[in-house]
Amino acid sequence: MKVLITGATGLFGEDITRVFAEKHEVIAVMGKKELDITNAQEVFSYIEKAEPDLVIHSAGFRMVDEAEKNPTKTIAINSLGTKNVALAASRCGAKLIYISSDSVFDGEKNTPYNEYDKRNPVNVYGYSKLMAEEEVRCYNKKHFIVRVPLLFGASGHRENNYIYIMRNKILNGQTLEYTTDQMCSPTYTTDAAKALLDMADTEFYGVYHIANEGKASRYEFYKKCAELLGLNTQNIIPVLQSEKAVRRPKNTMFESIAYKMTYNTTLRKWEYALEDCIEEIKNNIKK
Repeated sequence: MKVLITGATGLFGEDITRVFAEKHEVIAVMGKKELDITNAQEVFSYIEKAEPDLVIHSAGFRMVDEAEKNPTKTIAINSLGTKNVALAASRCGAKLIYISSDSVFDGEKNTPYNEYDKRNPVNVYGYSKLMAEEEVRCYNKKHFIVRVPLLFGASGHRENNYIYIMRNKILNGQTLEYTTDQMCSPTYTTDAAKALLDMADTEFYGVYHIANEGKASRYEFYKKCAELLGLNTQNIIPVLQSEKAVRRPKNTMFESIAYKMTYNTTLRKWEYALEDCIEEIKNNIKK
């Protein structure tokens, strides 16, 4: 199978590329300089020439605070860009896996969100991802919409990887603030990429939540990261979501009902996955 992957240099995209390259021919789109997804003709030409069997669309604008300040740019990249990719993939008969987000929910539910829950985003970023899901539904019938929650991994650019950022700030004596009232299902990019690999060989199209089992607040998660890295956690300060500039959903815990029923499997607990991730990060630091 020939697989084209957008956003291949990102935290998730890099691991998707690595995992898929073990079994398939991969075309890794490295960034805007190689392919501007907001340019429809450029996207159509690029994907038509590549002739992929599967497109995994992981590229996007993910800075939530910046999205609020620049909604036009956010919607152009996340929504219209996704429309271009979905239509181009459909034109050449390719399946599409679209990487969506937990931000399509408002976070008011007290229990984990499943694939059938109502979407109701509370910020521009979430709205742009909801619009993108609709573009995928409209323009490519052979689609998998895969929502992922808080992702962690050892890949991607270190300056954009929150675990590396946290480590550097702690070592420099800086204070870090993480919310105690934002609950999520932390998910290891390698585990999620392997789930996509299993999905890619099927035609069970639809919406799926891919997440490691368990829950944690942002504060609990990053404190655990620091502990596993052997760092001092005194400078990790608990705060409330209400103290943040842009509203974010409080609860983005995931329940993967459709994924479990369709593929008869689940991802391991996030704590075990984090241990593997931190070991990989430690090895990277030594290099």
